[in-house]
Amino acid sequence: MLNDRGSKKWTAMMLPEHLDLIKTWKQEQFYDKKRDLTEWELEEIENTIQRAYKMQKLVRLTLWEQNKLHDEVGKVTGTDAYKKELLLDTDLSVKRITFDKIQKATLVDSDD
Repeated sequence: MLNDRGSKKWTAMMLPEHLDLIKTWKQEQFYDKKRDLTEWELEEIENTIQRAYKMQKLVRLTLWEQNKLHDEVGKVTGTDAYKKELLLDTDLSVKRITFDKIQKATLVDSDD
């Protein structure tokens, strides 16, 4: 008699607002967390981007957008210090990427 219905009897008493909040809370559990980068990491990212720009090599940028991490590959064609963004020429288009979205930068070796 102790295990008659468990949590089933409590869900009928929950308000729709509570169910919505629980649903959004469960979705937030799968979000990637934005890391606060150290000075060394920021300097390394800056050096990698400058090297890719000067040598006109492909660079892979790991970006944090919409609570997810994803990679973009392309050539850096320019930077705008006032707007704090860089221009990345990908296969499909030229994208404007703000500096605060960049989490990691690596050069892509074309020799592989």
